[in-house]
Amino acid sequence: MKIAFYCTNEFSCPLPKEIVYAPMGLAEKLIKGLEKRGHEVTFYTPTDSEIKIKKVDCGMVSYYRLPNKAMSGGFHDQLQLAIYEQMMASKMYEDARENKYDIIHAFHLIPKILPFVNLTKTPTVFTLHDPMSASWNKSVEYCSWKNKAHYVSISDSQRKGMPDLNYAGTVHNGLEIEKFKFKNKSQKKQGDYLAFLGRYSSEKGADAAVSVAIKSKEKLKMAGTIWGNGFYDEKIKPYLKKGVIEDRGFLENKKDISDLLRNAKALLFPIKWEEPFGLVMIEAMACGTPVIAFNKGSVSEIVKHNKTGFVVENEEEMIEAIKNIDQINRLECRKYVEENFTIEKMVEGYERVYEKVIGN
Repeated sequence: MKIAFYCTNEFSCPLPKEIVYAPMGLAEKLIKGLEKRGHEVTFYTPTDSEIKIKKVDCGMVSYYRLPNKAMSGGFHDQLQLAIYEQMMASKMYEDARENKYDIIHAFHLIPKILPFVNLTKTPTVFTLHDPMSASWNKSVEYCSWKNKAHYVSISDSQRKGMPDLNYAGTVHNGLEIEKFKFKNKSQKKQGDYLAFLGRYSSEKGADAAVSVAIKSKEKLKMAGTIWGNGFYDEKIKPYLKKGVIEDRGFLENKKDISDLLRNAKALLFPIKWEEPFGLVMIEAMACGTPVIAFNKGSVSEIVKHNKTGFVVENEEEMIEAIKNIDQINRLECRKYVEENFTIEKMVEGYERVYEKVIGN
């Protein structure tokens, strides 16, 4: 198949080391996987992208590298970014009108790109990465031709926010499992601490992880990025104590992430929002580390209760689950990811979507 692929031109590909943006990281792996399976992918990406693939850059450097931009996260900055991204998207659809492609895959940015869908007969597939209840996605409902596009959810639970979209399938995210090391000790716990990995924010439950560690008298090692105004200083920092609750900061490479996870007795995932997927859950299980997570969003799809961890409703149940963590076979956690959440599985899922859409 000839595939036009676009994620964003806010950042280059691969991502700058200091940037965390899951869609671009996944996009890079998906594109390479599709190429290995014989597909011709044209990637619409900034000039500073170094990925070795057929590219169209429109002479545009990534927005992140532009001089004299606001980059404040405010309204005007977001408007400027939206226009910048639409410039590149418009070039992709202009090329598609010349029948260059069998399919267009927009890996993010639905509201920004949806206006172009009606301008070509080449079908568009959107991958959804955010909750569909989010305000920027809700704007899609006002587009009369929204269902001329096809949509891929990354979990079935994600569809609840907008169940009437023209869904072509659900494709779970995948990871390069060889980068996550596993110690083959099927029944024995490893390490004497719990782990938390993610944004230090309320929706990710960083404060709940601290609370559970204190109440259960367990050691906790945390790693992530500071998010929000004052949350870290108020909810996390006062409780840090060496050897008890530690902050490892932002971990840049997979080796450090793997080391943190595989030596933990469990990953705490006490989310307070409708998580569309949750990559850290499969990263932990790939290391053989069980996941104890609140029953929100995709959690019950990703974690097999009593097999690869525990799906719980509140902090009290999470504390009880910690006591029973040795019941989980760590080898089963690893096998579960190998069978369901690899890059290869993700690529196969998108191939099925493309074939279905083109066939229709």
